[in-house]
Parts: sequence; C-alpha cells; structure tokens
Amino acid sequence: MHTDDARGPRHSLVRPLIRAVRRDPAAVAVVDGGVARTYGELDRLSAEIAGGLAARGLGPDDVVAVHGERSWERCAAVLGAWRAGLGVVCVDPGMPAPRAARIARLCALLVRPDHTAPTGLGPAEVAFGELRGAPLEELREGTVGYVIPTSGSTGEPKSVAVPPSVLAALGDWHVRHWAHDRPPHTLQAASIGFDVGYEEIVTTWLAGAALVVVSDEERQDPFALMDLIREQRVARLFLPVVGLHALATAAVFEPDAMPDLREIAVAGERLVVNSEVREFCAAAGVALVNEYGPSETHVVTQYRLDPREAASWPEHPPIGGAVAGAELLREADGVLRPFAAGEEAELVVGGGSVGLGYLGDPELTATRFRTLPHRDGTPRRTYATGDVVRFDGADFHFVARADDQLKVSGYRVEPGEVEAVLGAVPGVRRAVVVTVEVAGSRRLAAVWTRTGADGPGPVELAAACAAQLPAYMVPRHFRPVEDLPVTANGKVDRTALRALFAPARTAV
Repeated sequence: MHTDDARGPRHSLVRPLIRAVRRDPAAVAVVDGGVARTYGELDRLSAEIAGGLAARGLGPDDVVAVHGERSWERCAAVLGAWRAGLGVVCVDPGMPAPRAARIARLCALLVRPDHTAPTGLGPAEVAFGELRGAPLEELREGTVGYVIPTSGSTGEPKSVAVPPSVLAALGDWHVRHWAHDRPPHTLQAASIGFDVGYEEIVTTWLAGAALVVVSDEERQDPFALMDLIREQRVARLFLPVVGLHALATAAVFEPDAMPDLREIAVAGERLVVNSEVREFCAAAGVALVNEYGPSETHVVTQYRLDPREAASWPEHPPIGGAVAGAELLREADGVLRPFAAGEEAELVVGGGSVGLGYLGDPELTATRFRTLPHRDGTPRRTYATGDVVRFDGADFHFVARADDQLKVSGYRVEPGEVEAVLGAVPGVRRAVVVTVEVAGSRRLAAVWTRTGADGPGPVELAAACAAQLPAYMVPRHFRPVEDLPVTANGKVDRTALRALFAPARTAV
C-alpha cells in the first residue's frame, strides 16, 4: 500500500470515479460541440480504452501521452488510462514539436485523435479508435495520476508526477463543499496540460454533473463563453485571472446571460480583483474562490469571497487555508512546524498533497522533495514552494516569491507593491512591473491596460508612484497595451512584456 507520508494511506481515485460514473448511466457526463454523451457511454468507452492499453502490455507505473484538443474522446481516454492504472500527460497539439517531444519522451505510448497524421514525437502511437479493445473489468491502481510539464531553469521542461490520491482528495473536498442550489455542471476550459484540467474532470464526474467541453475559439471569446454557459446551464468555472477579467468585462453588456452560474474558481497566479469583477459577481450572485498551489502539489489552499460582500473585496484577497489534507508548514532550523499568527516565511507543503517528484529526474526530485523532521516527532515528506506567505491567524496571504525578487540599484523590490500603487490610479485596469536591462543597468518598467480611452499616461503614473514609494521603486519606463500577453496556461507572459522594452535592432 502506498502512503502519503508517515501519516496514512493514499486514497483511490479510480474506484470512487467509477462508482460515480455508474450511479446514473443515463445522466449527461460530457457535452462536446453540442453533443451530449452519457455516463453509460463514458463507462463503456473508457473500459474499452483501458482494455486496449492493457492488451498492449501497459499498466501501473507507465505513462501515456494524450495528444489532442479538448474533446469527448480525450476525456474518455484520460479515464481509460486511469482504469488501467496508467498516468496521463496531455500534450497540446499547438505546442512546438521540439518541446512536445521532450515531454513525450518518457511515455510508453502516445494516443492521438482519429484521422490525424502521426506526430513523430518519439513514442509508439495509436489513434483513439484503434486503441479500443475488450473492456477491462478490473480496476487497476496506479502510482501516477498525471504528469504536468513545467518550465525548468535549464531550459528543459520538468515533468511533475502527481499521484492519483491528490486528485481523489481534492475531488472529494470539492464534492463535500458544493452547497449551491444546482449541480456543478462545469466547463472543460483549462489549457491543455494544465493541472486545472484534471481538477475540472474529477470534481465534475465525482458529483455526477456534466463536463462541457470548450473549443479554443470559445475559450478566447468571452461572449461565446457566456452563450455556452447559459445554454448548458453551467454552474461552475475554473478560470485564470485574465479569463476572469475578460468575462467580467463582457458581462457588463449582457448582465443576465448566465443565470445558473454560482461559482468561479481562480488559480494559476495571484488573484487581482478589479471593479468589473466586483460589480459582476455582486450583480450575478457569483462566489469567487481563490485557489493556490504549485504544480508539485496541485491545490493546497482556497479562500472564498461572498458575492454579498463584493463591494469590500480586497484587490489581492488571501490565499486562505488548507484544503484536501494539505499541511501548511514552515521550516525553522531544519525542523517543520505550523505558522504562528503574524509570521512570514516560505511556505512548505506536507501531507497528502505532495507530488511524487520529477519524472525521470531523481536528483532534482531529491533536492526539491525532502523528508524533514517535524516538531511533533513524525517526519513529513514535503515540497518547498518558493513562495513567501504571511499567516494572519486565520488565513494565509501571498507576499512574494522567495527566489524571484527584483533587484534595482542594490535594492530588492517586490513588484506587487509597485503594481498595487499603479493599479489604484483611476483609469488603470491592470498593471504589471518587470525589470529591463538598459545599457547594462537594470531598471523597473511598467506595462498597463486602461479602463477607457482617456486613461492616465506615464507622467501621472510616475507621479503616483513617487508619491507613495521610494525613488528606486518608481518605474523608469512605461508602456500602455491593449491587452496583457498571456502564456498557454493563461498566466501573464512577463517574458513578452520585457521584450516590449528591448532596443530596436538596426538593419545591416
């Protein structure tokens, strides 16, 4: 039996999922392109996919790459892999081939959509339709639930392996805490390869609700997204901050477009609550849930914002308290202990939320995932997040990255502090601060989006910063943009923002 750490057994994922799938075979499990698929269909197709995987000699400890856009088939393939005890890594077909190949190289098999050409990414390949075999009746327990590729400091992606128990505990927590007046029909809208996508699947199916697949075109169009939410009576969304802001802004033009929506969970980067978000959530009665957790642990905290109090929501809400069995600890003199009220330190996660490590990289795993003594006498396997947090006695607040502070003229600068000042200037929708190199000197640069055509300019923004911050924290360069660039996972692309300030090259 696998253990989370010294504190207890891991929870099964596939067994409660299949029990939920079989509760009501006629209920809708997935809606894709307007076509509804039942739980009975999901049960049959995933069992056949599991059988096809087993017939190819694959089983627990193997990982299969699922290549393709969000779809009914991809959802069934993920469940089929779990039924056979396999781990899953979802590969976005839009990803550059060299990076995709580095991600897929550790997989035993790559599954791709029917009628698509072989990817040539390295592993043996099979189309969805060709994979189906005799249904696998036995449910096999695997050690890896999913693998998430993340950026690595060396330029090579790190592949974070997460056990099924992390999703099982998180899914159970979501089901027990859903207290609204309708089933949690949920969009499958997360970026391919982002761990939120698995959260969408598991939390929806455990509740017996419908998972509504979103196309890339719908995902990028907030008005099309509102239409889908209304038509499918969606009650819950998982969105990045940029997606939340876009939806809230669009909702101004269609205030009653989503009458069934009850909750929006936001993750991936620090939550910024602006006036549009407050107005939208208050008018629609939509609760906002701030989720936090690195890829190495998935979600470990949440903070719920009541729409009845939206007018007083802070710009940067707390990340809240522990969920799904996570332990939120700090390390002091090599020993773990809980935070005391008022303490500020790097957050160390222990308990059942800790991932297995980095697939194929035991050395890095040993460095980042450590077993440390706890003051209660029982060691914990842990992951140090690199995030500095403050505990106020009830909730945790994100402060800064422990290893990502900006340094200007010998001073350390927390960009969030400057961004908060800029964000408070009337007419600024959102501001992001980065460092740029100018003639060998590092300077602060600010990029901002406006709420209207007559927003503030660089002079006003510099004056606002000078009025509240020391001179070294006042940005020297400013650039307004229509929209902030984002990565494939919906986070603000700070590399792209820094490129805006790169000196133009002279043609030779």
